[in-house]
Parts: sequence; C-alpha cells; structure tokens
Amino acid sequence: MAKVLFSSWNGTIIDERNKDHAARIDLEELHLPDQIGGTDLKVFVGWSGLVVVDPEINVVEILENYFRAVQRESCGRCIPCRVGSKLIADRLARITAGRSNRAEIDSLAWIGRVMKESSLCELGQSSPLPLLHALEYFQDHFTAYLEKERPVAGDYDYRSILTAPCRNGCPAHIDIPSYIRCIKEGFFEESLAIIREKTPLAGVLGRVCVHPCEANCNRQTVDAPLSIRVLKRFVADYADHNGARVLPGAAGAPQAEAARVAVVGSGPAGLTVAYQLARRGYKVTIFEALPVAGGMLAVGIPSYRLPRDILNGEIELVKDLGVEIKLNTRIGTDLTLEQLQREGYQAVFIATGLHKSGRMGVEGEDAGYQGFMPGVEYLRRINLGEPPELGRSVAVIGGGNVAMDCARSSLRLGIKDVYLIYRRSRTEMPANEEEIVAAEEEGVQFVLQSNPTRILAEGGRVTGVECIRMALGEPDSSGRRRPVPVEGSEFILDVDMVVPATGQVADFSFISPESGIELSRRGTIVADPKTMATGAPGIFAGGDAVLGARTVIEAIASANKAAQAIDAYLRTGKAALPPEREMEQFLEQAGVYNPAVLPVLVGGRERQEEESLPVAARLRGFNEAELGFKGPPEALREADRCACCLRLGLAVF
Repeated sequence: MAKVLFSSWNGTIIDERNKDHAARIDLEELHLPDQIGGTDLKVFVGWSGLVVVDPEINVVEILENYFRAVQRESCGRCIPCRVGSKLIADRLARITAGRSNRAEIDSLAWIGRVMKESSLCELGQSSPLPLLHALEYFQDHFTAYLEKERPVAGDYDYRSILTAPCRNGCPAHIDIPSYIRCIKEGFFEESLAIIREKTPLAGVLGRVCVHPCEANCNRQTVDAPLSIRVLKRFVADYADHNGARVLPGAAGAPQAEAARVAVVGSGPAGLTVAYQLARRGYKVTIFEALPVAGGMLAVGIPSYRLPRDILNGEIELVKDLGVEIKLNTRIGTDLTLEQLQREGYQAVFIATGLHKSGRMGVEGEDAGYQGFMPGVEYLRRINLGEPPELGRSVAVIGGGNVAMDCARSSLRLGIKDVYLIYRRSRTEMPANEEEIVAAEEEGVQFVLQSNPTRILAEGGRVTGVECIRMALGEPDSSGRRRPVPVEGSEFILDVDMVVPATGQVADFSFISPESGIELSRRGTIVADPKTMATGAPGIFAGGDAVLGARTVIEAIASANKAAQAIDAYLRTGKAALPPEREMEQFLEQAGVYNPAVLPVLVGGRERQEEESLPVAARLRGFNEAELGFKGPPEALREADRCACCLRLGLAVF
C-alpha cells in the first residue's frame, strides 16, 4: 500500500516527511486510490490541496502543468481565473527554466489569493489551493531554482480531469455543469448535444432518472438542490417540440471495414452501447425477444411516467445511426450466442435485463391461483395492452419502484382498493421519494411493517392474503433495520388480487456451461467492473444482467464503459478503457462531493418545480402525470441557480 509523504487534502495537514516509510499513513486513509489504470500514483493535485506519495517529485514542475490544465479549462468569463491562471503558469515556467527571481516567487502567493477570493466559480476559487500549500510547505523546491544547480526536470506522466460534485454523482458522468450553462445562456440544442455524448435517452432520463446527481448538489446546503433531472427533460422536450434532431458528432474515426457487433436486449444498456458503437462506425444489430424495443423501459415502466412516443423517438435516433433492431428474436431459442459468433459478430454485448419476478417464499404463491400475478408480468401485460382480468381490490407486495408502479397502475385501471404491503417502515422504502408521495396522493393504502405469510383462495381464485406484523430490529447489511415477525400478530387482508413486486431475476437459460460466462451467486453475469468483459473472449455484459435490479442511469453507465472497452477490443484485441475514463473511475473512488468542505454560496434561490396533473386527472388513465417546466422562463431561472462547482484534478505518475 502506498504511503503518504505529505497531504493538505480537505484542509488537514499531514506531514510525514520526517518519518520512516513504514510509519507513514496509508494513502487509503485519505480515500484516494494508489493507482490509476494499473500505474502507481506519485502525486495528486486538485481542488482541495496537494497529496504527495513519491519523495523524489518536483512540486514546482508539477504545479506548472497543473495550472496549464486550469488555464485550458477556464471559461474566460471572469478575469481572476482566466488571467490569474495564465500569470501563475507563466511564472512557474520561468522558475523551472531558471529565469526567475525571489520577487517573482513571492508574487505567486498574492496572485493565488486574488484568484481564490475573486473568481466567480469554484474552478478559479479552488485551483490556487495546492499552490498556496506548496509555497508554505515546499518553499525549498522553489528556492532551489534560484541556485546555480537547478533541479533536473522529472519524467512524469500527467492526467487531468475536470469534474463537479453533480457530475461525479452521476454514474454515467454526464457533463451536468456544461449542459446547465448552455441552458443558462439559451443554447438549448447545444445543451442536449452534451447530454447525448453519453446516451441517446435524454428524454427518458428526464422523466425516470432517480437523479443521484442532485444528492451531490452543493446548493442543498443553503436552499435546495438544482432540479437537474427536469432541466434534462426540458432540453429534450424543447428539441422534440421544435422538430430538432440533436445528436453529437461521431465518437471516433470511421471504420474502413466496420466490425459487426451483436447486442442482446434493447433496454437502456443495450440501446446506449449500440448508439455509442454506431457513433464509432461499427455495424450493430440488437436482438430483442419482446415484440417492442426498449426492454424494461417499454414494458416495465408505465406510460404515465414514460410516454411511449418519447421512448420510441429516442429509439429512432439509435436506428438513424444504422443500428438494426430485430424484434421477437430470443437468444437461446431463435439463435444462440455461438451462432452469433459464427455468423461474424466479432463482439457480443449481453443486456437482457431482469424480466422475471423473484419468489416471496410464502404458502400458495406457486398454486396457480387466478388473481395472483408477479409484478413484472403485471406491468408487462399492461404496457403491451393486454391487461389481466381485474378484481375490485389488490394487494401489491413490496416497497420499491416496481411496487409503486404496480400500485399506481392498478388505480388507473379502475381498481377501487389498492393496498401496498411492505415489511419495513415508510422511511426504509427503497422506492424514489417522489414515487412514494405520488402513490400516497393518488390513494394507495400503505400497510407498513407487515409481511405476507399465506395466499388465501377459494375455488382456485385469490380471496385474500394473510400477513404478520413486523417489528424493526438492528440494521442489516443494507443499512436498513431488519424486520422481525411479531408472534401472534397475524391478520387477513381481503383482496381478490395479489401482485408480488419484491425482486427481479434474470433468465440466463441461453448461457451454456461451456460458454466461459460465469454467473454469480445472486444470479447475475460476472463481468469486469471496469470494462464489462465476461470470461468469454469477445463477450461483454452490462445493465441489470450484471448489476442486479438497479437504475436506468447505472445501466447507461455500464454501457458506456462497455462501448469504450469493446472499441479497444476490436481495434487491439484487448478490452481496455481510455485514460479519461480511468480518471473518472479514480474520482469515483476518491469522491468529489464533501459537505464538510463547501464553496461559499448565497441561499434563498427558490427551486423551480415541474408541473403535474391534478390527482383526479391522473387517475382517469395513463396520460403523463408529470409535465416538466411550464416553459423556458422556468428553465432559465432554475439553470441560473447553478453555482458551477467545477473542480480540476491532476494525477502524476
């Protein structure tokens, strides 16, 4: 494990230069990885200070390169950052060239403080910190250049990355500050093009993303986080309403003899990997078992949350790039993985999703009772226009988003009494808070801290569900309090339908033991978390098939990694990620959002909320319930709340 020689990270000074190597603290105590892409880290310079691992480094030379990177990223909208970063970089260059003097070295601290205190955004405010720390703790590195024998230039490899707390919080690392800045300046189509560098599904994400980015927004400490998801929806809808076909440019040089790639599944991961590979010039075919494209986006999310015209419009963008989608084609039945490879597909990406429901393990669930239907199948039939025979009352089991979708869809189908049974309290529900609130508003009746024990039936038809009350004990591995049955607390809920939505599982019957693809204990495909490569040469996997039941944005993130790795594999024979992606993974481990170290922000800026249909209108059918911003004025006001918390990091090897 790498040892820390010096650190000023997050305002804490750790100076171990006078200690033996074994006595120094480990780098992992600073939550920083010791390698990037398999290469040992020597120094990390960034928004929160300076971390030195290698005692032989030249701090002045490294800072010169750091400020050249700051200068490249500076937007030029304020003088202190744009001019200050150039002045500092130029003076550091003169120092390392042996053409400086004591007065010029002393002036660096003054320029750095002016830049820190006067810049308009966090890039300018935070980037002088490592310089100021170096001037205080590594003064000898500067004065060495004033002597006759100046230090020899180091042999360093530099990698810089511009990030922000929101961008780092997004699993796909969408450049949120840049697309919000475009909105602020009225460049809506340019904003959408930035989003579509990462995925074609901007309108989809603008509706169904669980927006982890907003949990990393610095504004939440002074008023409320930015409405990042709805801003994304706004630019997608704006382009759609104005008939603009917005796509970024090609992602790579055209392929002279384009390799063929097969994608199994057309959900968010499959669509995104096909999109990214098509942008790189590859010939991509998606094989989809369902009669419609979109995977769980099409058959697992109700249209009141994700209208089909929005999804289908973004699928058309993928097809416009030359991607072929073959529907009603099930791998394992109509074709095998081996056949795909024999037919000339040089890489395969598996993104089949989780289209089966997990078992509850209660009496009667396997009896085939009429009125009992797993949640995944329930939603699929509704979304395909084949609603099941309905009763007057339904019990939905579970507390996740699928359970909320089943319950809210049941109300829209006209079912009078809809109960949602969940074994923990409302606080522990894994569903999105927005979905929980909407379900409560619409009339779903929550039966909390209860768990089903038996499905009741007469004449082969569901008549009720027996439940037991649950007490909450100590937290389990998920961090939520473990539910414990309360002896003698059984009760019966009279319903004529039971819809369990307690988990999803995959169908990997198409994967043979001889394929080289390994399955995990939890029933998912084992893939390299960096490249998404499986144990079988040329076969990659992503989305829920690897991650388990996760979010749309996490599926997209895995697809972006896979697309980059597949591109490298087809070009070089080895799955690998480009340097910028390795830096993103470095920051995923290091963390960027730190509520204990925040920029100075002025509060009192009211968050703009999207409109929604009144409850009565929502329940009349499956029309879209959330309507986004009223128009550009609301979007502009919301975008103007962004503090542009840009941060630059430079890793040195």
